[in-house]
Amino acid sequence: MNMDTSLTGAQRRILQAIADAEQVDSDAATWAVAAGLAVQAEDGDIDLTPRGRDVLQAHPPR
Repeated sequence: MNMDTSLTGAQRRILQAIADAEQVDSDAATWAVAAGLAVQAEDGDIDLTPRGRDVLQAHPPR
């Protein structure tokens, strides 16, 4: 995903939840990791990548 691509509202909420260390469901986590916007540790912790943080900042809430 490039930063010029628009996020859907749901995708933005997923990234925000990850940034806020809130629990996200497995499908949401899989999407974020597959898009290269998050990394998931073996213990299940998930965090945004630097790219994920940049994408989130580039798409402020509406």
